[in-house]
Amino acid sequence: MKIAVLTQYYAPEPMVKLTSLTRRLVEAGHQVTVLTAIPNHPHGVYYPGYRATFYQRDRHMTVPLIRTYVWPYHGNVTWKRLVNYGSFALSALYGAPTLGDFDLLYVYHPPLTIGLPAWIISQLRHKPFLYDVQDIWPDAGVAAGAISAGVLYRAMRYLAMLVYQRAAAITVISPEFQDILVAQGVPRKKTHVVPNWADDTVYYPRSADGVRERYGLPSGVFLAMYAGNMGSTHGVEYLLHAAKLLGYKRDIHFVLVGTGPEYERMRRLQDELALTNVTFLGHKPHTEMPELLAAADLLVVHMRRSPLGAVSLPSRMLAYMACGRPMLVASEGAPRALVERHACGFGCEPDSPHLLAQAIASLATQPELLARLGTNGRNAYLQEYTEEIVTDRLISLMESIAGT
Repeated sequence: MKIAVLTQYYAPEPMVKLTSLTRRLVEAGHQVTVLTAIPNHPHGVYYPGYRATFYQRDRHMTVPLIRTYVWPYHGNVTWKRLVNYGSFALSALYGAPTLGDFDLLYVYHPPLTIGLPAWIISQLRHKPFLYDVQDIWPDAGVAAGAISAGVLYRAMRYLAMLVYQRAAAITVISPEFQDILVAQGVPRKKTHVVPNWADDTVYYPRSADGVRERYGLPSGVFLAMYAGNMGSTHGVEYLLHAAKLLGYKRDIHFVLVGTGPEYERMRRLQDELALTNVTFLGHKPHTEMPELLAAADLLVVHMRRSPLGAVSLPSRMLAYMACGRPMLVASEGAPRALVERHACGFGCEPDSPHLLAQAIASLATQPELLARLGTNGRNAYLQEYTEEIVTDRLISLMESIAGT
């Protein structure tokens, strides 16, 4: 089977799913070519060794890449984001003729604009495309504050439905996500629930010996850690307000790892609240994350109350499960359902510092329960969510669509 992959993001950008999927496809004897943008995500600047160009050949491991122009940007200004997305959607059409022959086009969404070249390339080549949908657009844009209801929203909703209709099949990351698309008019038989996975070669249980000392974290206290992107949909400020409420407890400390559009605002909020029980570590390479996760007693996930928060399943949750770490998940829908289904954490309502503080304080007194939750998560990951299990399902779906 010959697979063409269309994605705005690819290695050396942090795209574990796509790099491991293409590697698995090659290992299974399939031919893969990737059409992608000049790398600039997540910081909005071209990576070293790359420059603005309309077309260039590249290679990652054994996979040939075709890179086309993208206007680099990372921020919350709507028109700049649209230029970033639109520039690649158009340049991808320029690079598409060099893809060669293929049996199936695999398309990674977001952004929504990727659907336009996907549809056109599929039509011109008379080949089916599989649409891997990670976010519900344009609702995700509204939740992130990037767009508001109006003409732009309606245009994007129309484009989304058009692409859904043209796709041969659609994969989503949770049953709740599938229900949303079906409610919007997408036939259920066209949708397939295929979760993401973690990098099994990196994320597995590690020793925490010496980790706190290495990163300047306090010893002998309960560490509640938030590790991931800090965007407008994540509501990290609620965790900081929970830390304020627990400031009287000297045996509980909060650690925040990662960056994102809201990072600087969160640092300012820390100063405004005069928080002495919070440590920001900033961005850390994913190779360092398993040891940091091991050093935490509890991992906290928060998703604001929104249509996106109810159906999105942050991939970091699977990394936590792979590492055998317990979670507290403040969200609606899919994230909370995951930990409750596998008994690998507790859930609570989002957007409430008081509920977060109460749950963290309670769990801090139950180390044996936390250990059991972590073990449950690791076992569930090995049974359902490993790279091998999920990619085999995805590759089987590809083969059935391509008719091979």
